[in-house]
Amino acid sequence: MNRLPYAPPTIYNAVHQLEKMDRIKVEKGVVMLVENYKAQKLSEIYVQSLSHGIDPEVLTRESTLSVWKSLDKCSTVKDLVKKTSYSTVYVKKILSFLHEKSLVLYIKRKPIIAEHNQAHPLNRLLRDYLASSMERKVTRYPGSIPFREIMETPDQVEKILYGLVQDSISVKNTGFLVLGDSEKVTIVESVEKELTYEEAFLRKLYTTEGVEDICILMVKQKLLDYGKLLELAKEKEQTNIVGCYLDILHDIDNTLVPLSVIKSFDREKCKKNKVFLAQEKEYGKSGWEAKYEKHWNFDLYLELGAIEQGVRGL
Repeated sequence: MNRLPYAPPTIYNAVHQLEKMDRIKVEKGVVMLVENYKAQKLSEIYVQSLSHGIDPEVLTRESTLSVWKSLDKCSTVKDLVKKTSYSTVYVKKILSFLHEKSLVLYIKRKPIIAEHNQAHPLNRLLRDYLASSMERKVTRYPGSIPFREIMETPDQVEKILYGLVQDSISVKNTGFLVLGDSEKVTIVESVEKELTYEEAFLRKLYTTEGVEDICILMVKQKLLDYGKLLELAKEKEQTNIVGCYLDILHDIDNTLVPLSVIKSFDREKCKKNKVFLAQEKEYGKSGWEAKYEKHWNFDLYLELGAIEQGVRGL
């Protein structure tokens, strides 16, 4: 009380109100902060996920949690598609992630029949975390994306490592991870030279998290100079891929990318046929890709539902 410039009655009243809201607990004159149950469980999920080599950002996505909670004792892909309204391709992709991380067991592979791995400690935490909202649609809990990414030169990375010594920090492509006081984990990626927004956009465009999250955020925040992006894409023979991606974003929300920008990329299309996001090839296609493949002249492997979710969620 001596540290605050308020009269005792004011402080007593504030403490009483916080106690009624279950934000604090008072025992024998000692005031203790009560951590929100859901936030506490979420923190445990992050730590357990990292301990088991699982990306918490992927695990706590709305789509992943939706498929996870829709699993009955034994569920088929058809069941999960009906319950979640996601495409067959997307459900298979999420199931593959959960199975790879041992959170889900395949009872049968053709057709897939899956169930929760009851022995995995993360499944218990997920069940507790979702318990209060199992009967309604899963929504993204504020702060459920526990990462921020930084791409810097080695000199800058060194400064960041010293500056964030008390924070939670990880260095990409290494095993270095420190969980500190910060709620968010800062992921630092070391690059040879300082990147422009346009260079960072092209780099992230060839990753799943980039296509579904980071690149959308860069477009939404209007960080890109589309003239510079076009020149860089021409230099790297990537005009078709960049133009197609911007075209898809425009079709989802026509306020994101001006039509004139898409036309400028269209005029500079290259003839070379490429594969976009080849790492997603194993999940196949859903059919929506055909018109974009024909117009932009390359093989396309994207999950439209995930991109739409990224546009809505950011």
